[in-house]
Amino acid sequence: TNQVFDGTVPNLAADAPHSPLTEYGRQKARTEAGLFARMEQGMPAAVLRLAKVVSRDMPLLHDWSEKLAVGQPIRAFSDMTMAPVETAMVCDAIAMLMKDGARGIFQLTGPRDLSYLEIGRHIAAELGVDRSLVAEGTTVEAGLPAGSGRMHTTLDSSRLRNEYGVAPPDVLAVVNSVVSK
Repeated sequence: TNQVFDGTVPNLAADAPHSPLTEYGRQKARTEAGLFARMEQGMPAAVLRLAKVVSRDMPLLHDWSEKLAVGQPIRAFSDMTMAPVETAMVCDAIAMLMKDGARGIFQLTGPRDLSYLEIGRHIAAELGVDRSLVAEGTTVEAGLPAGSGRMHTTLDSSRLRNEYGVAPPDVLAVVNSVVSK
């Protein structure tokens, strides 16, 4: 998970030091540390770090689309971003890594971050409705735990792209494929 990092730097390198902000991130960082120690002893393993994985039936984006299409307002976080990849691409990447017996750290995220607010407004524009139907909200206002809002979820996915040809599409292409279902 990208949560082993604090989200302050975009496209973070695989060998960057852990800097988790949440208990979830700390647990994942400890798990990675244990795996890395075993890999150094020769255990054949790979880590695939992911950020937001979306399926074509992602409830949040479908709900937003349905509400906006009939003129109902939605609220979207301005302080939380995503750089999503679709489930099918993640499954393909895992299969490639397993088949090849890959070792080390691989990362897979979309190439850039967009806030949920920007994504909501994009959906409104695609539907031809007033973008002002998408109100700005924050993770703090919603009462989410500290560290929930991240400005960067992207990870440097170049190793997976260079070695296996896995190149995620832009965030808006992923969003469009989900909401057009």
